[in-house]
Amino acid sequence: MRGMFYVYFVGTAGSGKSTLVDVFSKWLEDRDQDVVLVNLDPGAKWLPYGPDVDVRDYVSVERVMREFMLGPNGAFIACADMIASFADKIKEEVERGNPDYILVDTPGQMELFAFREAGRVITSTLCSDRTAVVYLVDASLMRSPSSLTASLLLSVSVQFRLLKPQVNVLSKSDLLTKRDREIATRWFEHVDYIYSMISKEENALLGSLSQSIMSSLMEFESLTDIIPVSSKTGEGIDDLFAHLQRIFAGGEEEFVDVGPLRADEAWY
Repeated sequence: MRGMFYVYFVGTAGSGKSTLVDVFSKWLEDRDQDVVLVNLDPGAKWLPYGPDVDVRDYVSVERVMREFMLGPNGAFIACADMIASFADKIKEEVERGNPDYILVDTPGQMELFAFREAGRVITSTLCSDRTAVVYLVDASLMRSPSSLTASLLLSVSVQFRLLKPQVNVLSKSDLLTKRDREIATRWFEHVDYIYSMISKEENALLGSLSQSIMSSLMEFESLTDIIPVSSKTGEGIDDLFAHLQRIFAGGEEEFVDVGPLRADEAWY
């Protein structure tokens, strides 16, 4: 019997989580995978997909603001804790049809999900023995080595908090120019190169701090590969799937045959 695979999509506001959830779900469905989409953002105004399970049916930022007379920030904090109390009910709803993949779209206020205890409660309840996190690094952060260093540090912090296997993706990769892509490739393929580039930062203090951070990341082997992904062109979706399959298989090659990626694939 095939198990259920939970995939959490985590990243800063505007990094493209919801769009990637939508595109990745269609990619899986085109390969005959049964997918359940879960929205965990209680303040979402609009989503590019129709969630099968929606946390707003349990907790809503607007209702919390109105009932408890809280401002937006206070309401989001309260909602994060409330969602944790509904985790068992949400899990029951999610797993009712025994789907192959459960894609979980997390709140844009990443700090409320990843760095409050409620987030850890949710991910420890809504999970199986095959659960992974996809962390989105916004391509706009590729403008300087120090920006990328800060984003990688945040990624490692999320992994430390949630304690789940994690893959990093460079979202919105279609926004990178040809030159940006060449630089990014050198950064990711040759860690010493990005380290040398950091030393050339105009702000000496920023460069020194970034070097120290990067040294720690390399020492603890936390600087993992980043997969360039574009929800617009479909770049990297098959690579993301293959990486997740290796995580779920404990390092083995992918074990669910979804067929080859077609050259004429239609992307959304």
